[in-house]
Amino acid sequence: MKWWFLALFLIVEILLFILLYQFNRHFDFWVSVAILTPVILFIGYVLYSFVSEQKQQQDRLLEHIIRETLHEINLPISTIEANIKMLSKNINNKKDLKKVERVSSSLDRLKRLYNHLSYNLKKEIAPIEKERLNLKDFIEDRVAFFKEFNRNIFKLSLTNLIINIDKIGLEQSIDNIIENAMKYSNKDSQILIYIDNTKLIIQDFGIGIEQDELSLIYQRYYQEKSTNSGEGIGLSIVKSFCDKNGILLKIESKKGVGTKVILDFKNLVINLSSTQYYSHKNLKMGKVF
Repeated sequence: MKWWFLALFLIVEILLFILLYQFNRHFDFWVSVAILTPVILFIGYVLYSFVSEQKQQQDRLLEHIIRETLHEINLPISTIEANIKMLSKNINNKKDLKKVERVSSSLDRLKRLYNHLSYNLKKEIAPIEKERLNLKDFIEDRVAFFKEFNRNIFKLSLTNLIINIDKIGLEQSIDNIIENAMKYSNKDSQILIYIDNTKLIIQDFGIGIEQDELSLIYQRYYQEKSTNSGEGIGLSIVKSFCDKNGILLKIESKKGVGTKVILDFKNLVINLSSTQYYSHKNLKMGKVF
């Protein structure tokens, strides 16, 4: 479609130049412009309307396919969830209940992946609505999810911070940061997560990043040279989300010491005057997971 439209546009331009040349032979320049301007605007409007309609048809078709596909995926998820609830009520054996719990946990992860897939597809068609949330409650919920992996000890020092944001997009970003903190640190090392004024800080004590690599970590498919695990797109997703939503992102790291990711939500905070702020320097680490 693009090459066809470009070819048509060039042909129209050539014809208009020929017409302008012919008009200039018989009329004053400004008379020629006055006569040809409505013609040019009309042709431009027709071309724009045609291309716009084609684009809208493609978007409607894509939206229909996405909705149908997501509906088909959601059906077996709902069926599995209903059967898990029935099994949980009828099983008394602890060993079998443990198995059902593992299936239920896997289903929760599958639902999370479904929500993320739905989000990523829909955001390509229409803007995602933002919602009000308390960052403190949100982070506690995400840490509770990662606690099930039985890895690092999480130490939290969180205060209420109300923001207006795309929740699922934020979940993807925070999950990517926490996953990196877990992946690149020992299983028994701590991960600190705290709020300092309008900033959320996630700090690990893992392998860290070389200083000459810090400028490269946001590149899509980039991987830290000491490891080949992962696809190298996590921080690219985080950076893109932060840029689109006015979140100031900063990463500090030192090889062999660890990494600190700082997200400043000052542009998204609701009711700044009523939000309680505390300096992390004056706080002891609170809740331990």
